[in-house]
Amino acid sequence: MQYRLAAIIGATALALLGYKGISEPQDAMPKLGYIDSTQIIEQTPGAGEAQATFDREMARWQSEVQVLADSLQQMIASYEQQQTMLSPQARQARQDQMLQKRMEYDQRLSDLQQAAQRRQAELVQPIYDKISTVLREVRDEQNYTMIFDVAAGALIAADTTLDITALVIDRLNALAAQDGAAN
Repeated sequence: MQYRLAAIIGATALALLGYKGISEPQDAMPKLGYIDSTQIIEQTPGAGEAQATFDREMARWQSEVQVLADSLQQMIASYEQQQTMLSPQARQARQDQMLQKRMEYDQRLSDLQQAAQRRQAELVQPIYDKISTVLREVRDEQNYTMIFDVAAGALIAADTTLDITALVIDRLNALAAQDGAAN
């Protein structure tokens, strides 16, 4: 999950915070900065709670899948033990039952995976929105031309004075404090 989050934040940062355009003089030096979206996500207020909620829900879904898998395995093991004693018609009927059970298992697994993806998106989208807002504000206020993400893997080496990760985290914490005071 962390890699996907980092990739999404990196892409968002590049898309939303890219080159400011031709409003600056041609001879002006671009102002560059970078962030570590992994650190930002880990330290954004609410991210830990969202991950914990997702993990709890996934545990329930995984236990459901495990029960289905165990039932299917038990059916297969029982068939393998008894298949030599079954008539050809009974053997075919059991194989059909196992196939049906396997198809039901696969369908339920697919449904749960889709539900997990939707739920993860529901939980993290507000966090992504806050991070994107703060990144835009920092870029605008401090006139950054581009902000890169080291977690996206595109940045090989950079001057650490260009790292604005702590600034973004501080802004997110301040935003959370404001939201907490308002509630």
